[in-house]
Amino acid sequence: MRKFFALFVSALLLPSCADVSAAMFAGSDGTYNFKNEWLDPEYHVDESKIHLMDFQSDEDTIYALYVGDIAQIASDTIILYLHGNASSMDNFWETAGLFANLGGPHHFGFMMYDYRGFGWSTGRSTGAASMAADYDAVVAFLESQGLTSDRLIVVANSLGSLPAGPAAAGGSRIPIDKLVMEVPQSTSNIIMQNATGLSLPSSMITSYKFDLGKNMADYTGELLWMHGTADDVAPFETAEAAMQQHNGSYYQEAVYPDMGHGLRWDIGDTEWAGTILDFIRR
Repeated sequence: MRKFFALFVSALLLPSCADVSAAMFAGSDGTYNFKNEWLDPEYHVDESKIHLMDFQSDEDTIYALYVGDIAQIASDTIILYLHGNASSMDNFWETAGLFANLGGPHHFGFMMYDYRGFGWSTGRSTGAASMAADYDAVVAFLESQGLTSDRLIVVANSLGSLPAGPAAAGGSRIPIDKLVMEVPQSTSNIIMQNATGLSLPSSMITSYKFDLGKNMADYTGELLWMHGTADDVAPFETAEAAMQQHNGSYYQEAVYPDMGHGLRWDIGDTEWAGTILDFIRR
């Protein structure tokens, strides 16, 4: 029931703990299982290039996955993936395999991480500051390995638009020149209402306020927006209004009639990956 009972208890009994992760499918008691056996054969990776690492973000520990040769970050183009709403990045391993084979096996380096309160990452995502700090901890590592702006591609899926928006608008230590927004969430109220099925204000569960439209207006780089018109999790109309505020160096829409929130599965890997690869290469 869309986590209604858990949210109801959290909102009424634990108001002092209200945060982003309380509204999400955060937390995992399992393990990170990054193996080829879980991937389609065409998306297999060199398992020697799979690196699980952790970083400090304020007082918390953030877990991240890098697929590629760490020694080549100084010269490779890196895709930084900000994942959607699931218990951990383990749920996005198939997506990682696809990105690791985008343009050919290990043509790009690939990195994703779990926000606080997701997967093994400790703490709670309490708002814009914590999510920005988690993003910065990961980007600081990439910067230390020699990554520069011209070789950074940020891809944000759904919930990932929360940290991606402010980062693109000037909050990234490595400026973002290429950004993919896939089925982005656009307002905190929409997230709350989709999580509960009720017309409730986001303030009941989180103090996280964000304005994706303003972020896009302040973003000067290239933007690809991908969305299905039948998305009932991140409504198409609100996302469209936010994305079309972008007036940076290049703007592209990939809109798919009658497709839902699981866009990659709805349109197929070939179309999905080809659209992103064409944008990266333009």
